[in-house]
Amino acid sequence: MVIVDAVSLLQPQAQPTNESLLLRQLLQAYPADYSIVDLSRNRAREWVKTADNACMPWLKKTAARQQDFLFTLPYMIEAALQLVVAADSDALPLLDRLSGNNNTLSLTHLLQLKQAPLLGIELNRTYGNNIDSLVSQRYASWSIYTRTSSSNETGSMLPMLERGFIDATLEYRKVAERSAMSLRYYAIQEAEPFNLVYFACSKGERGQRVVNLLNESIKLKSQQVAYQQLVLKSITEQNQPQALHIWLQALQLVP
Repeated sequence: MVIVDAVSLLQPQAQPTNESLLLRQLLQAYPADYSIVDLSRNRAREWVKTADNACMPWLKKTAARQQDFLFTLPYMIEAALQLVVAADSDALPLLDRLSGNNNTLSLTHLLQLKQAPLLGIELNRTYGNNIDSLVSQRYASWSIYTRTSSSNETGSMLPMLERGFIDATLEYRKVAERSAMSLRYYAIQEAEPFNLVYFACSKGERGQRVVNLLNESIKLKSQQVAYQQLVLKSITEQNQPQALHIWLQALQLVP
């Protein structure tokens, strides 16, 4: 197996984040050899389509992506994406007013406002079916800034927020918190409450063998308490039982 995207998680100098630790644990249990090739995100995704044994970790599964890749079982689960804004943003009074007491925003409503903050969106990333559909209808709007990220690191839109090129972005809170700047977070009504995370691999006979071996490792590790605890580390304590059940159910380990 050759890993060609999100390889920053496996570099020796990588931060010991839970997604990097989980990936390392999983690959330690993988019963075959693997290697890493450092490519830009766009090149990696095109290469996996034509290779026969390449995989990309830390991806969401969508119907569109299934046309191009084979997906493993989910090897972890993430909390909901949130709207991330600088703590000194001029947009805070508006966002606080719209979010109310439960700190939850309607992204649909927000993007319809004439004075909406400029939202940064990565075109080669999926934010979930609801949000993808919503923002795709407004790509030409002045309220959305789009770009195709070439970075193979998580949180690649955050530097745009730090430099003030955008007012807000959508990100997992645990990823955004690695930024050096002070941030505010808002829940989004249209966001999926939990996000299953997969490997996407090359199609074909050899790719299927890689997926089968990864699935063996995923099922083995997912039943270990220490691995479960690491998966749930970034999910709030009150949501952990539900997240664990959804993940194990997707693995067909619980009814």
